[in-house]
Amino acid sequence: MYRVDIAKVRGKMGEKQISIKKLSEQLDIDRNTLTGYLKKPEKIPYNVLSNMATILCDNSEEARRIFFAD
Repeated sequence: MYRVDIAKVRGKMGEKQISIKKLSEQLDIDRNTLTGYLKKPEKIPYNVLSNMATILCDNSEEARRIFFAD
């Protein structure tokens, strides 16, 4: 099981100046769906999680720390 650090996800979104709307478009999902995922990250499908990591993270170590947090 994985645990997503939502505060860090939101931080990376801010750092890269990516809004919820823009991220949802890049993920090809509805904005409301993404908002729901950020409220309940355990519901994020693995393929969406992986794509979020690719979009937001600069390297695989950073992705591991954010999307597979301890």
